[in-house]
Amino acid sequence: MGEPLQISMLGGFSLAYPGGAAIDYQSNRSNKLWMVLAYLLTHRGKQITQDELIDILWADEDIDNPANTLKTLRHRLCSMLDELGGMPGKEMIRYNHGIYAWNEEVDCIIDIDQFSTYCALAEQEQNPEQKASYYLNAIEYYGGDFLPKFSAELWVMSAHAYYHAEYLRVVKKCLALLKTNHRNYEIITVCQKAVAIEPYDEELHRELIYALVNTGAKQSALSHYEKVKETFYREFGLNLSEDLVELYKQIIAESNDYEVDLSIIKEQLQEEAAPGAFYCEYALFKEIYRLMTRMLERNGQSVYLCLISVTDKNGKRIVNTKKQSEAAGKLRTAIQFSLRRGDVFTRYSVSQYLVLLSAINYENTEMVLERIQANFKRDNPNLAVRLVKSSRPVTMQSQ
Repeated sequence: MGEPLQISMLGGFSLAYPGGAAIDYQSNRSNKLWMVLAYLLTHRGKQITQDELIDILWADEDIDNPANTLKTLRHRLCSMLDELGGMPGKEMIRYNHGIYAWNEEVDCIIDIDQFSTYCALAEQEQNPEQKASYYLNAIEYYGGDFLPKFSAELWVMSAHAYYHAEYLRVVKKCLALLKTNHRNYEIITVCQKAVAIEPYDEELHRELIYALVNTGAKQSALSHYEKVKETFYREFGLNLSEDLVELYKQIIAESNDYEVDLSIIKEQLQEEAAPGAFYCEYALFKEIYRLMTRMLERNGQSVYLCLISVTDKNGKRIVNTKKQSEAAGKLRTAIQFSLRRGDVFTRYSVSQYLVLLSAINYENTEMVLERIQANFKRDNPNLAVRLVKSSRPVTMQSQ
C-alpha cells in the first residue's frame, strides 16, 4: 500500500499523493465538476440522490435532461481523478441507480477531518502542554476558510462559518496556554497566520503585539499597530479600542532605546513616499490643529479649516450604509489627490472629512474646495451623491 491520498478543503481544494500527482480547483476545469466532488466529500458516508445534486448544481437554471448531464459530469470527474494514478476514478465516485457517493474505502487524509480530530483531542486532554500541542496540530491543518471558491453556495455557508468560528476559538484557547509558559515565538507564528485569516479581530492583533514586544521586537510591534490602525479606519471608519491604544502608548513609554546618531533617528522618523495630502486619525488631527494655532502667533500665516460632507442628491444623509461607505471612500481619494503634500485631512464621521489648508487665503480655499468637487465628479460620474462644503479661518488661541 502506498501513501494515502491527501485532500485539502481548507483554504483551497486539492487532491494529491505525497510526492506524486496532484489536481486542484485552480486548473481549467468546470466549476460544476469540482462542486460535485466537493459536495460528495463534504457529505461522505451519505448516499446522495441525483435530484439533490441537480438541485445543488442547477437550482436557478433550466436545462434539458439534467440526469444525463449529471452522468456526463460524473464521467468527466472520474477521468480527472484517474490522473492521480491511484484507485480508478469510477471506484472513487460510486454510482448506482441514481445514487451518488464518495467511496469511503479510498485511503485518504482530509484536512477538515484532521482539524476536527485534533480539536476534539485538545478538549479531552487534561495536561496543559499536551493540550497546547493538540491545538497547534489543529491550527496547522487549518490552511484557510472552508472551500473559498464556493463560499457563496448555500450548502457551503454553514460549514464555512462553523470551521471559521471553530478555528478562532481554538486559536484563542491555544494562545492562552502558550502565554502561561511565555512561548512568545510560537504565539507570533499562530497570530500571524490567524490575522491573515481574520484581519478584523482586535484581540488577535493585541496578542501579536504583546508577543512581539516580549521578544524584543518593539519596532515590529509598533509597525503592526500602525498597519492595523490604518486598516480599521480605511475599512470601517473606526478607531482602535482604548485597550489597543493604551498598549501602544505603553510600548512608547517603556521604550529604553538609546541612540546618539541623529541621522539614524531621522531615518526612523522619515515618512515612506506617499502621494497627495497627509491623512491621519482624528486624534492626531486635533494635535496638528492645536500646533498650527500656536504657530499662527509667530508666523502670522493664514490657515483654513474645511468640512466636506457627502450626501444624497437632496443634500440629506445617505441612508444606505454600503452606498455611504463607497461614497466616503471615493471622497477620501478625491481629497488626497486634490491637495498639496503639506495639507492635512482626517475623517470626522462616516460621511465627513476635515481639511487643514495652510498659507492660503479665502479665495484660494474656495478654489481648492471646487477642485476637490470637480475631481470627485469627474472620477465618479455615475455616483448619485453631492458634496456639501464649508470653511472657516483658524484663529490664534486666547492666552
